[in-house]
Amino acid sequence: MHNPKNIAFVVIPAIIMFLFTVACSGPDRDIRQDDSGDSYLPLIVAPGATPTSNSTIPATATPTASSTATASPTATSTTTATSTVSAPTATPEASATATMTTSPIPTLPPSAPGEWNQHAYNAQHTSFNPDSVPTPWRWKWVWNGSTPSGGVVSDKSRLPVNSQPVTGAGRVFIAVGNRGVYALDNATGNELWNSRPGGNINSTPAFDPSSGALLVLSDNGNLYKLNAADGQVIGTFSTGESNSLPLPPALVGSRVFISMGSGVYAVDIQSMQQIWRYETGSVADTPPAYSPSRDLVIVASRDLYVHAIRNGDGAQAWRSKTSVLDPGDPGISANNNLAQVSRGWPVIAEGNGLVLVKLRLDWQTLWTWNPWPTTNGQMRTNLTGSPDQQALLVLNIDTGNTAFVANVGHGGYGDGDYMPMGPQPVVKRLDNGGEVAYVVMRAEPCLAEPCDGRWDSRLGEMMLNNSTVPGYAAGEVRFMTNSFFPTDEQAQLSMAGNDIFAGHWEAGIAHRIVDRSNNLGTADNPIQVTNLPHIVASQDQDQCNSGFLSSHYCGSGLYNTRTWPGGFYVYWNLSNIYDEYWSEYAMWTVSGDTVYFVGTDGSLVALENGNPEGVAVRTAPRPVETGEINVSQGTIPAAQARAYAGRTMTVDGEINEVFSNGKAVYLTYHKPHAGHFLVRILKKDWGNFVTSPLDTYTAGQRLRVTGEIEWYQGDPVIYAHAPDQIEIVADEIAFRGD
Repeated sequence: MHNPKNIAFVVIPAIIMFLFTVACSGPDRDIRQDDSGDSYLPLIVAPGATPTSNSTIPATATPTASSTATASPTATSTTTATSTVSAPTATPEASATATMTTSPIPTLPPSAPGEWNQHAYNAQHTSFNPDSVPTPWRWKWVWNGSTPSGGVVSDKSRLPVNSQPVTGAGRVFIAVGNRGVYALDNATGNELWNSRPGGNINSTPAFDPSSGALLVLSDNGNLYKLNAADGQVIGTFSTGESNSLPLPPALVGSRVFISMGSGVYAVDIQSMQQIWRYETGSVADTPPAYSPSRDLVIVASRDLYVHAIRNGDGAQAWRSKTSVLDPGDPGISANNNLAQVSRGWPVIAEGNGLVLVKLRLDWQTLWTWNPWPTTNGQMRTNLTGSPDQQALLVLNIDTGNTAFVANVGHGGYGDGDYMPMGPQPVVKRLDNGGEVAYVVMRAEPCLAEPCDGRWDSRLGEMMLNNSTVPGYAAGEVRFMTNSFFPTDEQAQLSMAGNDIFAGHWEAGIAHRIVDRSNNLGTADNPIQVTNLPHIVASQDQDQCNSGFLSSHYCGSGLYNTRTWPGGFYVYWNLSNIYDEYWSEYAMWTVSGDTVYFVGTDGSLVALENGNPEGVAVRTAPRPVETGEINVSQGTIPAAQARAYAGRTMTVDGEINEVFSNGKAVYLTYHKPHAGHFLVRILKKDWGNFVTSPLDTYTAGQRLRVTGEIEWYQGDPVIYAHAPDQIEIVADEIAFRGD
């Protein structure tokens, strides 16, 4: 029997929307312009499908919380706490504005169950989808990647850090920075639309199945509501603040939560009006996460405080700083006592009432314990005695206090003086109702030699309480087997069912957990996995003796710069293609019947169940845009090197740091060097120099370096093979260009 309240919920808004449409359809209807100056007609969103059961959010009793704060950031609320949030009654505060445009919305197909609708799968950011895609897998399509012959498509784009594909209504949506957001046909990978509502879209969007809208956050501080059918802007909420970090919105029922500037906002999706705003007192450097059982919104700020916000009214439940470190860029120096939370996200372990927050530590943490010990007891002793080495904070969601110490060390993609934010944990709900976290752990024995601080990473299962696995306490880790990746090449994690995925910079690693019995998990008897098809950016050795195949499949093995298990390749003989389009982390998501892999080069691969050797490959085309750089050859300042990639040039500038990571000597022109021009002198070329490059070149020297400008992890680079490529200049004014 239909509930009369549910009928009213749908019918009454529909009548109101219909009358509003009629009123707006006359000859005096306003014609608006988007940021590009193109005209478009106002749009209206029909009520769409009946709201799902999660359209209402409980306003539960707020837990009593302790706080380490000396000052309490405040919340400005425009509503009172209610049991539902579908109809806020107050006006947003003056600092935030919302606009709506109206017109009929095209019909969208229904979304499938088990879809990855938002960043990290859900508002708890667990990165775990209970539903997996059965093997075998076959190539479905590729976008922004390779041509039908394995080359590079025209007008290829870089993607923002942590950009994940999300799905809904038969579409795949992905953020592309200054190119806005794209919608692809999930069946073919063909582009359906590209929307550039304003600013750079650096954050994974969120698809709302109830309204058929796509929520897109821009670095200009605006939250855009797009018609997912055609990409038109149908609503805008302006925060009046800005932030270029990836800060994906968290979608919960009829609300969306966002971080921007020093504010955390709750916005009503239907009206695009502010419900409340919480002031963090510092820049909110992570996106919000949400706990449904506590009705709390969790966010971490630049000052290393973690905030719990009551969803009912936006008030503070607690504010806690549990790390002994100070906020700031940790860089390279050991014991500099600095850490960051940016480019990570809070993860909620709902079943155990925990908040997991990853810290970015300094490069030297690779060598604090070299390698990490084998036993959980020694790991715990080390971390308790050196709390500045604790890379994963675990907080009690009711109090904000430390729940336990996690036996997880720091790692990420790095090269000498730069270690970025490491991979985020995955929280999985077990079949028996229990809950564990999957992490990248560090421990001896290593999966490859030499076994030291750079080689001691592997996948691990972390306990969230003292009872899930007998003999293991909360925070302790169990060993797993996996395809090897070093500690300075750690991979971002996600899961679907029993399938665990890791995004390495040149490869996508995929395993299926086949046995995690309680007696397993030790160094000599680890949790057992089997290989699933891996993905490499480029197949540079013909392991199948077949040449390029339209199936992109080689079951006997993959090879880019190293050997990987069999699976799929994106490009053919293109080696380090990712260096030009570097986005730091590769990503896997699993949604409906499709497995998606976003490579570090920005390619988006879709796999589906089927014969891997029998697919008719579908390569989604990219539109070609004009505007190629036309420059004359000569001497350029270091700050302009990016624009001359692929050309032989002389780059002029003052170096600020010289260092070696054991594999290369780096001459850098900016600190940190990530994102800027640098010179690399590989170890194999050191003998070509009369004296060591470390002794020949020093900070403060002005150099003219000649060579082809190539790419290294997204940065323009010249590889200097001999000293005659480098001129030390002392008598002229250097190019600056900063």
